[in-house]
Amino acid sequence: MKPLIIVCGLNRVGYKILSLLRQQDALVVGISDRPIYKDQVNSDQDIKIIIGDLSSASTLLEAGILSAQTLVLANSDEAKNLAILMQARVLNPQIHIVNRLFNSNLGDRLDRTLTDHVSMSVSALAAPVFAFTALGHEAIGQLRLFNQTWSILDILAELKQW
Repeated sequence: MKPLIIVCGLNRVGYKILSLLRQQDALVVGISDRPIYKDQVNSDQDIKIIIGDLSSASTLLEAGILSAQTLVLANSDEAKNLAILMQARVLNPQIHIVNRLFNSNLGDRLDRTLTDHVSMSVSALAAPVFAFTALGHEAIGQLRLFNQTWSILDILAELKQW
């Protein structure tokens, strides 16, 4: 059986994460604090979405927090993400949490203090891609290896018949 992943906060970033996980055939549930409209949902994907207060125990329980392996906090409000994190850890102390934070100092502290917690900043993740693209590359991502950031390039190889 596949582990359950809950994506909490279905804004533009959160819904994209939810869709990408579903494309990878992950068992995923989304939680939104506002209704999701048909034009926002990819109708090709069968995704369960719970509407409710993101930090409410009842909403998290309805989403399956007790059996979930991972919780992705994708909300753009850091204070709300922290409230969700605390409630989630009360309900499921072993859950792995991936937390969207803008404050990298806070993220570093949480990563050092909490077990199974990873904080990520969308701007910190995007900045290297912008920099590589500004240098004239077709960067689609980046990775950190040997204390250096490397670009991931989208290269179209043309096959020629000899």
